[in-house]
Amino acid sequence: MTLKPLGAALLLALLTSAGTQAAQAVPAELKLAIGAEPTEGFDPLLGWSHGSYLLLHSPLLKQNADLSWQNLLAESVVPSKDGKGWLITLKPNLKFSNGAPLTAEDVAFTYNRAAKEGGKIDMGNFVAAKVNSPLQVAITLSAPQSTFVNVLGSLGIVSARDYDPKRYAQQPIGAGPYRLVSYLPGQQLVVEANPYYAGGSNDFKRLVFVFIDEESAYAAAQSGQLDVVRIPPSLAPTVPASVKLWVRPSVENRGIVFPIPTAGKDDAKGNPIGNDVTSDVAVRRAINYAIDRKLLADQLLEGHAIPAYSAVQGLPWQGKDIAFKDGDLAHANALLDEAGWKRGSDGVRHKGDLRAAFTLWYTSGDSTRRDLAEAVRAMLKPLGLDVSLKSGSWEQVERAMHANPVMMGWGSLDPMELYHHYQSGAAGVEFYNPGYYRNAAVDAHLKQALDAPNWQAAVLFWQQVEWDGKTGAGVQGDAAWAWLLNVQHTYLANACVDLGKGAPEIHGSWSLLNNLQEWRWTCR
Repeated sequence: MTLKPLGAALLLALLTSAGTQAAQAVPAELKLAIGAEPTEGFDPLLGWSHGSYLLLHSPLLKQNADLSWQNLLAESVVPSKDGKGWLITLKPNLKFSNGAPLTAEDVAFTYNRAAKEGGKIDMGNFVAAKVNSPLQVAITLSAPQSTFVNVLGSLGIVSARDYDPKRYAQQPIGAGPYRLVSYLPGQQLVVEANPYYAGGSNDFKRLVFVFIDEESAYAAAQSGQLDVVRIPPSLAPTVPASVKLWVRPSVENRGIVFPIPTAGKDDAKGNPIGNDVTSDVAVRRAINYAIDRKLLADQLLEGHAIPAYSAVQGLPWQGKDIAFKDGDLAHANALLDEAGWKRGSDGVRHKGDLRAAFTLWYTSGDSTRRDLAEAVRAMLKPLGLDVSLKSGSWEQVERAMHANPVMMGWGSLDPMELYHHYQSGAAGVEFYNPGYYRNAAVDAHLKQALDAPNWQAAVLFWQQVEWDGKTGAGVQGDAAWAWLLNVQHTYLANACVDLGKGAPEIHGSWSLLNNLQEWRWTCR
């Protein structure tokens, strides 16, 4: 939600006035505009903490920059030998931001309630959490799940005593590094350092988050009214000397998902499923080979993107030998020729009466997806593919995405992302597997990965999902997607602010905050 120009200008003027007075005595207040206001408010049971693990709440574990895990609220985390349970022992003397004790009762309440609420946190095979003692919780799963460690590291703990679902999203009480001071929906969020936080602290006692549009935020950063601002990569070349550009590694990806079945069926809501052109694997492979990913990164995102050939580009569960020579029109044309797609007099290919034409959808209001869609259309035209573009709201995209290719955005440090993209049973569930992809061998690898006793043992099976030497969801196999880029996150920051180094950021706006303990003020 953004403010109207007058409201944004007034709010920034007030921030500037307050900041000028405070900076003389306490140069540790930061004013930020790093993303849109969360639609679900600040309730981790509805998914808030999945985008920003560490601001107002704390999970049991914290992920390090190298993707390993460390204890945060937990003293120890012990999986059962059969993989169907976890024994959690908490650190002693934990407290919420209001000074109330944080015990095993709160952990059990959080997990049981999150499973019941069905928010954005994927609880997987979770069955129940039971209190063994004030400092110990036993978690039971219905089946082994190697990725459950990601739930332990992402679900923020709430107070069983203070949780009221009617008001909590706007009046949260958590155990994170900061606690709520004030929240004005549509305008700003003000937080202060939590004196009871169990983790490390930074130099900033107070953070003020402003919800304004990108253009207003960019102008405010240039004039010194805001200290940290997220900007689109396209603005990175025009950074003034008065601020510092931060480019953070990210696994936020962009890709095109293809409908796999032929046309003719509908889903439960009556939306069409399947596309006769993209149901041909030769078309999907040819598109993958024809797209020049480095050109997209350099020309559209000013070099602040990494060519992606996988759903999990650069992560441990990426398969071996996934990369291929892209921008290869000769190979792409040969694939279509061999599959019987002939060029017509208008230059567009056809196979019998079927014309090689389809619509590529993207969400309206997203300039990066629009630019990528336009560039992809231009790259595919010499291939003899007639691509039209259409944008709409997410509601419109959802109705069209099972029968048309769609420019999607994903990106997580949880390998469950592979499951959501490629598992046949996930087809048509919200935005999971929208192309209705199905491959029994891929399903088997996904099950092996989940059934592994821990995340390290699961890596080999995850790596086989996109290509196991014989089949897979990647371009060598079924080419279910055309992955394009991992978009790096770009920020403007006050020259005195050091944002440290954290784990790669995920899809979404608030993951910059997940290494808050490392932030420092360098101008003493």
